[in-house]
Amino acid sequence: MEYLTDYRMDKAARMLVETDDKSYVIAQNVGYADPNYFSYVFKRKYGVSPSRYRTEYEKNKV
Repeated sequence: MEYLTDYRMDKAARMLVETDDKSYVIAQNVGYADPNYFSYVFKRKYGVSPSRYRTEYEKNKV
């Protein structure tokens, strides 16, 4: 189960920085029907919300 969660979160993190899709669309694409739960799991792994993760990446890219 932990492997699947890690795989989904890694894929979600890539999608956040490579696409302009909304978080709830990314959540559905990686297998989470509930976007709030997706955000909770994402924040537990990365320490920031999906939207903050995207913002920080864009800021550090420049």
